[in-house]
Amino acid sequence: MGKRAKAQLSIDVNRTPDEVFAYLSDVRRHAEWSPKPYRVEGIDAPVQMGSTFTSYGWVPKDADHRNDVEVTVFEPSRRLQFTSREKGESFLNTYELSAQGGGGTRIDRVIDMPTPGGAAGMLFPLILGGFIKPATDKGMKMLKAKLEGGA
Repeated sequence: MGKRAKAQLSIDVNRTPDEVFAYLSDVRRHAEWSPKPYRVEGIDAPVQMGSTFTSYGWVPKDADHRNDVEVTVFEPSRRLQFTSREKGESFLNTYELSAQGGGGTRIDRVIDMPTPGGAAGMLFPLILGGFIKPATDKGMKMLKAKLEGGA
């Protein structure tokens, strides 16, 4: 495995860990808080450990980018991880939930991805800081709004 990069973001929401986990594990609803067009296929119910599905989302130069996804960690109300595999590489999306005072939840999200080689690899820190982290931060704020709005 080559070099990897991580984007880490956290947000507090006014919902219980049980409610947050139930919402995150229903991947059919992820489009509700995606800052770009997103959809899933191949799953009819909330996920469980080992569930697989196909997601389609926007990435630069590919508005309908396909990912084959597997649930690789499923710890209700605590931790959820999705692993996408593409061209022999793994992309990990992990959500860690921790209870906060007053019935709220802190969501810590980590995106762990391969760093491209060559010139793209040299530019990747700019892409990570200028595109990936801001887009993920926007999605996390949309997730908070959706959860607190009664999702």
